Amino acid sequence: MPGNLIIMDNMDMEYPIIEDLLHQYSSFHLLLSDGIVIDEDKINDGARIQRILTVHQLVRILVDQDEDPYIILIRHDVVNGWNNEDIENLYDVMRIKSYYRNCDIYFVVLGGTNIFNFMMLGGFYGKEHTEYETEPL
Repeated sequence: MPGNLIIMDNMDMEYPIIEDLLHQYSSFHLLLSDGIVIDEDKINDGARIQRILTVHQLVRILVDQDEDPYIILIRHDVVNGWNNEDIENLYDVMRIKSYYRNCDIYFVVLGGTNIFNFMMLGGFYGKEHTEYETEPL
């Protein structure tokens, strides 16, 4: 059975769903971008915590490590600063790992919307491109 790939944006650390995620699994990877601070009381003992510095590091972690669930908490300004090709690659890696390796992946963007919205809505290359496609002739 394929795992879940769930991408949530415009979240806040105080939302109950974040705390529920941190207690849902007994063993999981918790990947944090710069600027994210979590009180250790909110995390299960089975969490393996890593700091994400670059998109390339995140892809490498997803490719090389095991199939335990991944909870990725990242600030919107960090993910929106990555270039499109790297984001496409990350999205493909997450889809493949969740489907073929039965791995649950939660990609949670804190503080705003993210570039994945454009990808999922078919207007990946930016707001201008999406508006151009939706204008009537």
